[in-house]
Amino acid sequence: MSLRAFFRLQQSHGNREMTRASAPRWILASASPRRKEILAGLGMQFSVDPCTLPEPTQHPGEEPSAYAVRAAREKARAVAARHKAGIVIGADTIVVCGKQILGKPVDRKEGRRMLEQLAGRWHEVITGLCLCDLNLGRTRAGFSVTRVHFRRLSAREIRWYLGTGEYSDKAGAYAVQGYAALFIDRIEGCYFNVVGFPVSTFERLCMRLGYDLIPQLVVGNPSRS
Repeated sequence: MSLRAFFRLQQSHGNREMTRASAPRWILASASPRRKEILAGLGMQFSVDPCTLPEPTQHPGEEPSAYAVRAAREKARAVAARHKAGIVIGADTIVVCGKQILGKPVDRKEGRRMLEQLAGRWHEVITGLCLCDLNLGRTRAGFSVTRVHFRRLSAREIRWYLGTGEYSDKAGAYAVQGYAALFIDRIEGCYFNVVGFPVSTFERLCMRLGYDLIPQLVVGNPSRS
């Protein structure tokens, strides 16, 4: 069942009173095209105002999940300071192999090192999410964890993947929705989390803010904001 069909089914099960006129204004504090695609695919009406702050550094002894949530919170708050109303969505996705956080590779050499490190083993993808509700002065944050397994990779395969350029600007030097799907043989948890936006965690945070997300979706006519 597609994600859109799932929400259509859920919407048909209840008689909800909220109308789109009462829906909040959503602001995505990210320039990620993957996050935009996921929200648009849900039928969300939103604007994009990317956070321009540099990535925060991990504090000594800070757990990866706590770091991801803190990074998402800092991004959401930075963008929220530029608006008077709406709900700002901050997100930060990291890849954790062993106890090491793998960020975005600075060059091809680092990308190769990351792929060699991921090959033939499990790693975790963690996305921190933060919603800043400017209308009511509330903030809710959480995170999602997905385990991903790479099959063994040959030096030729790594060279080929680096040649696609897909590794650039990707945490862990790969994109699950792209050519790297050839290398991934197992996933435990939310697929959308690996892409960069865990939908189920987002809905849970909306509920914690008091918003029922489903009635706000344009089923069958998704936004392409």
